[in-house]
Amino acid sequence: MKSFVGKKLLVFGDSIMNGSGNGDFGIGEYLKDKFGFELAKYCVGGARVGFCEGKNWLVEQVRKALTNNETADLIVFNGFTNDCCISDGSDCCDVPLGEFVQTKDGIDIFAATEQMNFSECFDSIASAFKKYFLKAGVIFVRPHRMGRRGEAVQIAYGERAKNICEKYGISVADIYEYSGLDTFDSVQRDKYTADTYGWGRGDCTHPNALGYKEKYMSLIEKEVLKIFAEKE
Repeated sequence: MKSFVGKKLLVFGDSIMNGSGNGDFGIGEYLKDKFGFELAKYCVGGARVGFCEGKNWLVEQVRKALTNNETADLIVFNGFTNDCCISDGSDCCDVPLGEFVQTKDGIDIFAATEQMNFSECFDSIASAFKKYFLKAGVIFVRPHRMGRRGEAVQIAYGERAKNICEKYGISVADIYEYSGLDTFDSVQRDKYTADTYGWGRGDCTHPNALGYKEKYMSLIEKEVLKIFAEKE
């Protein structure tokens, strides 16, 4: 088994990255245990890529890491699960999708504002990883098909995120496309996601230990190994 002892891993994102349905043992911890990375977590449950009043903002997660003078050999991040959430009393997503940013160099992370949409903020995050963490491999984790989000918005935000990753040469672990995890299916929902709200069933969103091990980690680990193989 490969060992990456001495290599630094940074993780950014929301509750799925954090492991909120699994005792806060998330994607970073699984990678640390398997490969020996030194881990620094900036992910926060409920975070949005775009600004949403009262919620954690991924832009600020990245700014905080830069302010802390973090270095990284590998960055793994997610985001948009909460952006495409439609809050009670609303008929639109918490953060508008917006248009693809066409400029080659994108939006600097320190120029991102609270008025920017999902696409603009995601662009600023992706460009920051390439601009400020020059030696780091970067992986975006697209989450599974979720029974608590509209299917159309999951596809729209997920495909936009993938397009921005392609723009910046960022790897994608596409759990939605390749894991088969679909929590519209009640059997999969209860088998692979945690009962975080005391409903007596899986919550559709937060993977439990089995969900991470069987549906998430093999695809993510494949991308990790590919990145470091290219560095050798």
